[in-house]
Amino acid sequence: MSKARQLADLGNQVDDGAITGSNMIINGAMNVAQRSTSETGLGNGTNSYKTVDRYTTYISGLGTWTQSQDTNAPEGFGHSLKVLCTAADASPAASDRMLIQTKLEGQNVQSLGFGNTSNTYTVSFYVKSNVTGTYILEQYGDSASATGNNISTAYTINSANTWERKVITLNVDSGAMTANNTSGLVMSFWLGSGTNYTSGTLNTSWSSPAAADRAVGQVNLASATNNYWQITGVCLNVGDSAIDFPHESYGDTLAKCQRYCQKIRTGTDAGFGMYHSYTANATYAPIQLPVTMRATPSASITDGNAVTLFTGGTNYNPSATGFINASPSSVEVKFGTTGNATAGDTGWYRLQAAFTMILNAEL
Repeated sequence: MSKARQLADLGNQVDDGAITGSNMIINGAMNVAQRSTSETGLGNGTNSYKTVDRYTTYISGLGTWTQSQDTNAPEGFGHSLKVLCTAADASPAASDRMLIQTKLEGQNVQSLGFGNTSNTYTVSFYVKSNVTGTYILEQYGDSASATGNNISTAYTINSANTWERKVITLNVDSGAMTANNTSGLVMSFWLGSGTNYTSGTLNTSWSSPAAADRAVGQVNLASATNNYWQITGVCLNVGDSAIDFPHESYGDTLAKCQRYCQKIRTGTDAGFGMYHSYTANATYAPIQLPVTMRATPSASITDGNAVTLFTGGTNYNPSATGFINASPSSVEVKFGTTGNATAGDTGWYRLQAAFTMILNAEL
């Protein structure tokens, strides 16, 4: 590369915010996976976050899959998100599809300047698959925002089993993006689809397309078992050139992810926290969250029977576990005590086995 080209590229990166490391994607290096590092048997009806934080999986009738946080990654990265086909679907039904999505809050993408079509932004990422051909990245201004439009861009995996960097530059939509904490910009990486989404003309400009125009040309990753697709280094920045991926510490990435998901897990014989007794039959453990969440979270609790109430030198097993009085910054867990507590008392909860609670405030 010539010195003049290097200087020109550097100038573009300065103009586009590379000096400040302005990547709007959270967990683009796939380093954080609070829920799990591997999930198997993902199939029809899957529509949730499974492994790597901030990337949700949507499957409608297209094969069966394993998803994992993988340590195979291009130079400079430690992890990738990988999907592996374990049960093929070589002839998808018309309505079948599979997507990997990441969603951004409307208030976090204001610098893209939606509403002024002369503004540009750039998406870049590293991708790898054993299946070469055309893949589709679809982006959507969510219904909570003023845009409500889609745009689809094709990219090509040229060499099998090889990490390749892709760069996509777009002008923004003419509709402004609402500045709030709801879903603003949605990025969907298609991995397969039926004819309902591929039989038209690819929608390459912001519009409200027919379904048939959304994923035209998309390869069917479900065509054979052991087909796979991996991605990492996902970056979205203002301007018409891709910035160098701005790496950050694991702690910084984790804190950003915890705005949407927090996993509270403790080990055997650990203290869960102090409690206060409202009645003889109910005790409550308040938890101040380390990061304020996007919205009031919901909760799923597993291994609730691992918790014991320790009071008066005796352990008691709670009769039930609940979740009450939540806010974005704190939650309370309720443990029934079937008369073993005394109203007005305080004490502490002890764990005799692992206890897990997932707090969810995802978009």
